[in-house]
Amino acid sequence: MSIYKTAILFIPSLLLGMIACSQPTHSQQPDEVAQAGQGHMRWGRWGEGHMWQMGPGWSGSGPMPRHHVAMMWGIPQPYASMTNPLPLTQETVDRGASIYAANCQSCHGEKGYGDGEAGRGLSPPPGNLAWLSDMPMARWDPFIYWTVAEGGAQFGTAMPAFKDSLSADEIWAVSAYIQAHLPAPRGDGKQ
Repeated sequence: MSIYKTAILFIPSLLLGMIACSQPTHSQQPDEVAQAGQGHMRWGRWGEGHMWQMGPGWSGSGPMPRHHVAMMWGIPQPYASMTNPLPLTQETVDRGASIYAANCQSCHGEKGYGDGEAGRGLSPPPGNLAWLSDMPMARWDPFIYWTVAEGGAQFGTAMPAFKDSLSADEIWAVSAYIQAHLPAPRGDGKQ
């Protein structure tokens, strides 16, 4: 193999390796990353009573604090191994739509953009569920159940915890509705 061919194969590999090594590893905990000078986001270890403190880098659309934590450090137990036990049927999605309308829509909006009337004055604003429903998350079930059950207090948001006001099946139905991309409710019971 000529030296040119070797250089063409070796240099891109070297550059990719250098870039990968310069990125924070998953073993770094949130407060370690924050201390490393991330600038616009600071947080304590979730689950230890600290809250996610938002800075100017997060405007409410796109990534949400909980989503970022889940992607970087995983979902805590007992939520990490949960899966939706409800059948993924139109009936489940319709039930989720009703529960969403009664409990979520006032802040997250009819289509899930985080633009509901009750959420307009919140800082940070409600999460964009329409954006989230488009994310190809392998761990969707545990993530959304954790979010709805625990609320947002540990991340500095106003989202209430629903684990004491909604049953597990109701939380799973809402999860199915959001995962189905928040379809418009069916008026006649048929689609």
